[in-house]
Amino acid sequence: MTLQNAINRGYNLLACTVLALAGLAFGTVVLEEADLLDKVDDIGFLVIGAVAVIWYLVGRNRFKRSVVPIVLSGTAIIIQIVGLVLEKDDPASFGDNIGGIWLFVPLFVFLIVQFYINRRLLVASAEVTPASEPAAISAESQH
Repeated sequence: MTLQNAINRGYNLLACTVLALAGLAFGTVVLEEADLLDKVDDIGFLVIGAVAVIWYLVGRNRFKRSVVPIVLSGTAIIIQIVGLVLEKDDPASFGDNIGGIWLFVPLFVFLIVQFYINRRLLVASAEVTPASEPAAISAESQH
């Protein structure tokens, strides 16, 4: 596994794990909801969690630098906002949507920042070529 693959895998694993756990946590509320409109957002979280896990496990996606986790996190925010609009008249159903916003907005920002930082790390590691490494090592060993 290359350094780039390891960095990408860690990023994708973190993002997909949080999305999958949030999908389970918010999605299981669907069993308690009576109204179909109240179930829309909860089913959406189950779907996002499942898509995140499936995407991570299929092929070599876990090793790729991808915006899929960011898109899924942004989609979760949109679903939360839809849930807020649909459930604004039901205080019992409204509360979990506020908690979801507190989870998904920071996750979205974190994923964007990490995506950018990982790009900088990959560019910096690419600038160190294999030909320059032995020269640096031999220069250090002479001192």
